[in-house]
Amino acid sequence: MPESGEYTGTVAAHRAGAALRIGFVFDDTLDTADGVQQHIVTLGRELARLGHHVEYLVGQTRHSPVPHTHSLSTNVMVPFNGNRMRIPVSAKGHELDATLDDGDFDVLDVQAPYSPLLAGRIIARAHPSTGVVATYHIAPTGPLSLGGGVLLGAINHHTHRRIDVVTAVSDVAADYARTTAHAASTVIPNPIDVAGLLSRRHTAGADTVHRLHGDGPHVVFMGRFVARKGAENLLDALRWGEDHDLFPEGLHVTMAGKGPLLEACRSRAAALRTPVRFPGFITEADKPALLGSADIAVFPSISGESFGIVLLEAVASGSHVVLAGDNPGYRSTLLGDENALFPVKGTSRAQALAERIQRTLADGAWSDAMHERQTALLHRYDVTTVAPQVLYVYERAIAQRRAMDGASGSSGR
Repeated sequence: MPESGEYTGTVAAHRAGAALRIGFVFDDTLDTADGVQQHIVTLGRELARLGHHVEYLVGQTRHSPVPHTHSLSTNVMVPFNGNRMRIPVSAKGHELDATLDDGDFDVLDVQAPYSPLLAGRIIARAHPSTGVVATYHIAPTGPLSLGGGVLLGAINHHTHRRIDVVTAVSDVAADYARTTAHAASTVIPNPIDVAGLLSRRHTAGADTVHRLHGDGPHVVFMGRFVARKGAENLLDALRWGEDHDLFPEGLHVTMAGKGPLLEACRSRAAALRTPVRFPGFITEADKPALLGSADIAVFPSISGESFGIVLLEAVASGSHVVLAGDNPGYRSTLLGDENALFPVKGTSRAQALAERIQRTLADGAWSDAMHERQTALLHRYDVTTVAPQVLYVYERAIAQRRAMDGASGSSGR
């Protein structure tokens, strides 16, 4: 297993039949389905399906989607990296100790960067023979967030030394780990549950997908209405396309999600000729049907993306083509497909996206070829492909830790 770069092992690399006790450690809540939450829930379900025991040691959580969840702190909401997150402000030491003792974990997988107030304390309390893996997810939005990461890395320096193996969900996240924690990492991508997405679309039914598609070409945006997710870039492109008569008759758009810019985007859309519908927040159960109804799913995020789970969810759900803002995380996920990527900065960004939408709808051979390339990506990111890679890392961390524990003469568990 390399210290940096992508995983190069095989599915057969992990020990057959060796059931592990795995604890996912995460400072935030499992009450929402943001990117990190999706990562650990999707991966944890697959690991449990493979026969491993999985628990979640997390921040304040009231309605977890998974069993064996331990809500171990009080959390408060703060702005972070162009978005919002909940950080732990208090956790009881005796509860942390009891959870670790009862869990008897072979490995802890800590979602990073992490807070010294919860995950850092769990790392410090881990049994000497427990392997500890840190999984980095962050792409900074700018110098301020990167500087904050460097400061947090300095604060966590002592506990970070206890980590046995570092992974990152993309090259972008690996760069963040290197810069903020001076840690080399192995890149293992975020997993997506392809079978689960297809099942939820099937449950919704073809009639629902057809109704959501409607008459004429359908463009779908799904995401938070915050500046970095780029909803306003899509509206700019719709305006530019209308002004230059680029779009076919019947084009209509759905912009799903919520956030502080929602009402401003509604007002801007009302001035367009193109019908734009704003259905609000879409549940995980309903997401595949809406994405599956898209001729084009557009994700114009400007920055702060370490990966692109929603791009792959759209492909797996049946969006014919995914167009993505050319930020480093999305570029990495799409393996640099220039046809699928469009600029999100500069004076020509609206024109570029409008022309990309127009070509996708007008040039069937071009868009069909892109559809085939994007569909071919799914195996690479399917949780059934990713989980064995993660297990290889876990077992490496366990082996390293127990070798050190044995050399130090520590007693058994």
